[in-house]
Amino acid sequence: MTRILVTGGAGGLGSELVPRLRAAGHDVRIGSSRPRPDDLASGLEWAQGDLLTGEGMAESVAGIETIVHCASSPFKKTWETDVDGTKRLLDAAKAAGVGHFYFISIVGVDRMTLPYYKAKYAAEQAIEESGIPFTILRATQFHTLLDAFMRQRFKRGPFLFVPGAAKFQLIDTSEVAARMAETVADGPSGSLADVGGPEVLTGAEIAKPWLKVSGVRVIRVPVPALG
Repeated sequence: MTRILVTGGAGGLGSELVPRLRAAGHDVRIGSSRPRPDDLASGLEWAQGDLLTGEGMAESVAGIETIVHCASSPFKKTWETDVDGTKRLLDAAKAAGVGHFYFISIVGVDRMTLPYYKAKYAAEQAIEESGIPFTILRATQFHTLLDAFMRQRFKRGPFLFVPGAAKFQLIDTSEVAARMAETVADGPSGSLADVGGPEVLTGAEIAKPWLKVSGVRVIRVPVPALG
């Protein structure tokens, strides 16, 4: 049995991971920037901490053996949260004597130039240089992340630029959570083999059903430079 802090434990991935860790017999503390909810499940701990300011970090990691870092901010203050915030968490973890730092990242972050990917890669490097024994698991894009990305794009205006020929291998958060729950008990393992979804689809193949389900009226205008 391990005492585990799951940052972002109430988020999409975290909420899939926490019950799996508990079922495996681990003591779990959810780390969140939000206050403790009144309906928190029995046996769960809740720690409020802010990656942006570092407030509550020391209390969040106190007595913890393993940190599973799922908290992330793809659309707002990404570098401040995913890089600077991760460094603050690493500092707190080191001071508390945490023995294992488990990080979920994205396949291809060392090759892509998108700001979110660059932030994830910088966070990986900070973890590797921290001196704390670590595990890094890279997964392909989540269905939920792509959905959120498209919705964010539509907020900026009526145009959705989709790289039609680009390839994606979407994966459900439940599959990633299952893989994480299986491997966290192995202890620090460095970089694990990537995990990806069952299908490789183009941007156009993904966008078409999403737009249909969303009820958005579409006029398709091919832009060669975008595929």
